[in-house]
Amino acid sequence: MAVLENIRVKLGVFITILIAISLLSFIVDPSTLSTTFQRMSADNKVGSMNGKSISYQEYYTAVEQNKNLFESLYGQSLSSEEQLSEVRDYTWQNYFDQYVFEPKAAAAGISVGDQEMYDLTQGANISPVLTAQSSFLDENGNFSREALSQFIQNIDYDATGTYAAYWNYLRDQIYKQQLYNKYNALLYNSSIFSPLQTSRAIEDNNLTSEVDFIMATVGFAPDSTLKITSSDIKAYYNKHKEQLKQQANRDIEYVMYEVVPSEEDIDTQKAEFAALVEEFAASENPRNFISLNSDSRWSEIYYGKDDLAETFRDFAFPAKGVTPAAVSDINQDGNVLTAIRVVDRKVMPDSVYVWYELFDLTDGATADSVVAVINAGRSYDNLREMGWITQQFNESNNFNEFNAAFDLPVNKAVAVRMSAIQAIAVLKVTDRNKPEERVRLATLTKNITASDDTYRDYLMKATALADKADGKYENFSAACSEDDLPVTPVSHISQATRRIGTVDNAREVVSWAFDAKEGQVSDVITVDNKYYYVVALSKARKEGYTPIEDVSDDIYSMLELEKRLDIAAEDVKEKTRGLNTLEEMAEALGTTVSHQSGISFGSTGVSLDPSFIGAVASAPKGKICGPVKGQIGVYMFEVLDTEGGAYYTEEDVKLRTSQEAQYRQQYVTTVLAEEADVKDNRARFY
Repeated sequence: MAVLENIRVKLGVFITILIAISLLSFIVDPSTLSTTFQRMSADNKVGSMNGKSISYQEYYTAVEQNKNLFESLYGQSLSSEEQLSEVRDYTWQNYFDQYVFEPKAAAAGISVGDQEMYDLTQGANISPVLTAQSSFLDENGNFSREALSQFIQNIDYDATGTYAAYWNYLRDQIYKQQLYNKYNALLYNSSIFSPLQTSRAIEDNNLTSEVDFIMATVGFAPDSTLKITSSDIKAYYNKHKEQLKQQANRDIEYVMYEVVPSEEDIDTQKAEFAALVEEFAASENPRNFISLNSDSRWSEIYYGKDDLAETFRDFAFPAKGVTPAAVSDINQDGNVLTAIRVVDRKVMPDSVYVWYELFDLTDGATADSVVAVINAGRSYDNLREMGWITQQFNESNNFNEFNAAFDLPVNKAVAVRMSAIQAIAVLKVTDRNKPEERVRLATLTKNITASDDTYRDYLMKATALADKADGKYENFSAACSEDDLPVTPVSHISQATRRIGTVDNAREVVSWAFDAKEGQVSDVITVDNKYYYVVALSKARKEGYTPIEDVSDDIYSMLELEKRLDIAAEDVKEKTRGLNTLEEMAEALGTTVSHQSGISFGSTGVSLDPSFIGAVASAPKGKICGPVKGQIGVYMFEVLDTEGGAYYTEEDVKLRTSQEAQYRQQYVTTVLAEEADVKDNRARFY
């Protein structure tokens, strides 16, 4: 059990999952909370890949299996939405590997053989997946083959099967990482830069130019001569259609009522809390009182003066000669009421440096003998380094038994029973911060909440709006205008959207928007039992090509700019005809001559139009060139001098090529997903 418990203590709940996901470098949009109706709908597919449908039941079962695996490995329940979302993403990634990536790798002739797996797990080329596991590190933080070997040997003796499950999980991650590494290496090495391209790049980037130039900016005043027709827009749209694909999305408008306590609620609950504080002051068992009456949990932490809010410092650490009251004054922070009692004082450090060893509960005698050896001043070499710990660390990890270490002198040990992991821990303190007076507190808190009457008032307001709208957008708009209600628009929400406005988990609103018809208005939608929404669906867009009407304004602006540049170029050409110097041309155009040095074809630090840089790189010296249409204006220029150098070398070309190859690799999985027609419908269920 020692190795497994070390995994739990040292790794935290999700470190292995995060390592695996970062290695695979492919995460599809996060899934979110499901609705019962959608789970039971006829179309129960959470997605499809390469023509293979994934049903909700199939996916749900796989998610539960992975959740149980990780809970078994780390001894903690995974209950937060963030944790569950990570498990779902991990499960989805497994499907992607199975149905998309692994077949693609096999088609490319890539595989990971048995001997290769042995080398990665036990041989000469240990995988980073294993070397990253702190359960296989020695006391100096280095990978230990002995620890790994001991773990593998213990697999057959673990009746629970947890060791085997953990080892199978690690082997799966190692296999996939190696497969991805090989595939990426194949793509990387396929990025070929020929000798001719290399020499040209060196030549272009070692040649810098010194340039004088003038720029005529494009005017944006209304111009009746600019004629852009619907045919022009349609032609541009058809030419660039492939860049105009979209996922299904929605535009909504909503009014949201957030339920907050009324003034009457606040006054009533403050009076109730004041009466409760009197009982708190007289209580003979503060711990039980907190457990029964407080909205915050009992804490074993001892606080220093600087750890406390300023409001409570003088009460918890009174000046000499001052006898404090039994309980502090009531503090209100927002809608939270707090009062404290000091239940213990102690001089102790705030952090200690700990070494440890874990034993099964049946090995209590062995643990006690180890403590006796250490406390007698004799050496014991099997302890492993935990490092600096604080009481906050212990409490957040449910290891309050570790607090016994704060009472130990340096180089002394103690054995404690760890209920959270069902083990005995021997702790030795090798260093500690300077002790100071610290206090343990009983903290009574109450959250001021909205009463049933307040909830009813807000619900009635939302219901009144929904009734006025009667499901129709025009009625919704009229009612909001009439009652001066704050309407919030949200554009292009997808099925994976979770946050609406300031509310993080508004999946009910998103689900309604994707089930509704354009122009429809919802009944009251309740979110987190705190927010009431009335929502209007103003626009529904299907998956596919963006409709031309949605992008026609943007296309018009681009075509208009092109025409303005054409007109500006003709104007520059006409006004500079017959002129022989840039100064004369600048005067004719009503502008001035600018100067720029160090321009090369590979310039990245110069804020100039790429078109202008390209024209300069190929221009002859001593000749006025132009007009050149840029992105913001039209240029006339003269290259005054060019200078060759040798600062851009073949190594720079290789580095640039490598960077470009790595950049392209970022899109590999996206391309694979598009080719396999991956459909991710999980947002409809979670």
